[in-house]
Amino acid sequence: MTAPTSKTRVQENKRLHAVMRDGSLLEGSVHIAEDMSLVSFLGNRKGGWMNFMDARRPKLQEEPRHMIVQVDLVVLVSAPDGDMQVVASSATGHGERQVEVHLIGGKRIKGTMYLAPMQRMSDYLHQCGKFAGIKGATILPENSELGDIAVNTSAIATMQETKVE
Repeated sequence: MTAPTSKTRVQENKRLHAVMRDGSLLEGSVHIAEDMSLVSFLGNRKGGWMNFMDARRPKLQEEPRHMIVQVDLVVLVSAPDGDMQVVASSATGHGERQVEVHLIGGKRIKGTMYLAPMQRMSDYLHQCGKFAGIKGATILPENSELGDIAVNTSAIATMQETKVE
């Protein structure tokens, strides 16, 4: 009888930027399976905690160190190196919708979300879990580019579809 083999998923170190509910920015890196999306990673943290290696708060000029972060207090997360997918590849079969998201605290973000053609945005936000992906996000009115981001759905005050420009 042979012992069962386990499939070990390759873990990679990925650098992330996280904006917290108090407006502070955290920089650090996480260990993540090479095929896991950022939205899935954030939504599946045991106990709601994320391990951040080499983490620091840039405004405080801290030395990098290990930090644990409560993901419920994260507003949005980006992968500044552009080396990880934000939304699982299964979502690419969905239609793309241009949206404007109003976050708690007053910030506005525009970008693209993957929703089925006739799917209601409220149904999508309900089914996607704790985080939703936004492709090509920019902060309004500054038009500062964020790239692809994961947004905490509990930080969304309102969301509306916008016209394609």
